[in-house]
Amino acid sequence: MTRKKRLTKVQIQKRENIKWTLMFVLTVGTISLYLAAFIEIDKTQTSIDFNQQTLSQLNENLTLKINSVEKMKRADVISKKAKKIGLIASKPETLIVKISND
Repeated sequence: MTRKKRLTKVQIQKRENIKWTLMFVLTVGTISLYLAAFIEIDKTQTSIDFNQQTLSQLNENLTLKINSVEKMKRADVISKKAKKIGLIASKPETLIVKISND
């Protein structure tokens, strides 16, 4: 049976240094990974907010345009525009339809 060698103080100190170095590197890596993920999440959230603001602004503009088009369809507005460009308004005619049972 062989006996285990006892570690010298230098070897013990070397193992401790390796453990602390590894722990430091893992801690720094974990923190940097967390910060990178946080930054990406923040960028994504900012992009989503910007897109929602743009969507609401476009919806508002669309509503205004639809209202403008609806105003243009009214008969009084059409006749005013026609007078401005010199068109003659038509006179309504009454039509009488007789139906006979012959």
